[in-house]
Amino acid sequence: MEALVFINVDIGAEDTVMEQLAKEPEVAAVFFVYGPYDLVVKLAAEDAEKLRAIIRDKIRKIPGVRSTTTLIVAKALQRAGPPY
Repeated sequence: MEALVFINVDIGAEDTVMEQLAKEPEVAAVFFVYGPYDLVVKLAAEDAEKLRAIIRDKIRKIPGVRSTTTLIVAKALQRAGPPY
């Protein structure tokens, strides 16, 4: 099961939070983005309960994380190779 987590962080905390997120084994990718959110995280876990635990017990407890919005992936198509 996969999810995308949109995260808002304290000003200036982007790099520190990204480094902490990248240490978690369930984190497949972390992106710094421009727009209404600061970071987007791609998670992979066995089930919805595991995703919930990762978000609640790990991501939301990282210093500098202000809020999260989670989208559960219903279906994914992946491109082979770089997009450019």
